Amino acid sequence: MDIGNVKKNPLPPSAHPHMQPQQKGKPRGGAGNSTVKKYTMMFLVMAILLFTGWQLFNYAEKTPGYTPPSKTGMAPNRDGSQERRASKPTPWPTNHYKRPNFEAGIVFPQWSADGYGLNWQQQLPTIHTQTGARWMEMTVFLSQATDYSTQVGTNSSTPTVQSFAGGIRAARAVGYHVFVVPLMGVTTPAEQWAGTIQFSNTADETQWFDSYWHALQPYVLAATQAGADQLAIGTELVWLQQYAPAALWDTLIARMHSIFPGILTYDMNWSSLGLTLPAWMSNPQLAVIGVSEYIPLVNDHIRVDPQQIPGLWKTIIRSALDSASINLNKPIIITEIGYRNTADTLYNSWSPYSTVSPADPTEQAAACNAALVNVIPDPYIAGIFFWGWDGVGGFKLSGQPAVNVLYNWYSSPQS
Repeated sequence: MDIGNVKKNPLPPSAHPHMQPQQKGKPRGGAGNSTVKKYTMMFLVMAILLFTGWQLFNYAEKTPGYTPPSKTGMAPNRDGSQERRASKPTPWPTNHYKRPNFEAGIVFPQWSADGYGLNWQQQLPTIHTQTGARWMEMTVFLSQATDYSTQVGTNSSTPTVQSFAGGIRAARAVGYHVFVVPLMGVTTPAEQWAGTIQFSNTADETQWFDSYWHALQPYVLAATQAGADQLAIGTELVWLQQYAPAALWDTLIARMHSIFPGILTYDMNWSSLGLTLPAWMSNPQLAVIGVSEYIPLVNDHIRVDPQQIPGLWKTIIRSALDSASINLNKPIIITEIGYRNTADTLYNSWSPYSTVSPADPTEQAAACNAALVNVIPDPYIAGIFFWGWDGVGGFKLSGQPAVNVLYNWYSSPQS
């Protein structure tokens, strides 16, 4: 979418391997010989235990695939550095879910250098409590001057690497799986967006891909070290996805994969669903394909009866997503979907505001429900991320009835 508009308990002393039980007192009288035998036996037992332990240690150290911990307590990264990586999160129980791996998500994007700091982190438990979301999508905003500029960089809306990494660790500590998504913006003219970035020759395209990777690489490394689960290589780059050489995309995927060990995806815009999708999307290192889903369901500023919306959603949107999954032979995730709080939310659904329709939280909630009615049981769709909790204009879910819709579905055994 056009975002510009928008204890491990310690062992008891008697069981600790390096601690001996306290002696109760010295033996008396004729117990001397028995005492010698006793301590001789103890010495033999300890010697056997120490020898066995040493043999086991040598075996483990020589076993293929075994990596002894470093003296610093940090595992080496792929580049040989000793940056500390986050341990696996302790997620909320999933054994009652029909689809425990379904990505029941929400987006809480930030638009400032310290955006993923304390204020954002403090809201994470509330979001889960109110929506039941188990996945958190975190965005990183990059930009370029014009749609033909070959230089990609950061600006005041981009989180610092430190803030970003701290946010991932905080989300994981709460229990979320984390999905990292880079967003692209174009500064001028105002109506341009990621989808209009284009070039007239391969040299400029190559320069753009190199600059894009250079700008994004620190965040990919931070995502890896902080323990993110999933990463999009790009978002809504409509022209580039269709016309840039496949070799440039495959190189970008390889670069991402060389650092990030988790799930890789690419997030295409909904308008691409009607196109012949490029061969690079079949790259096996892309486990899933994402879609920013803002397909309008009506052609005018009208309010639709909530009972009719699930049928419209199935006919127009679900069918298109299923076809894409079948054609690509990969699951689809809805990496972004939102409905604004207006009566005409199904018209020009990508826009965060309407100039002609009043606020209508009931219609917003009904549209979210229609999406989940269709998506939750669909085997072709592996997840959905609602845009968004806050900071997203009219799409805001916080404080709206739509939050209850998400909770009812995300906490249901069907999900």
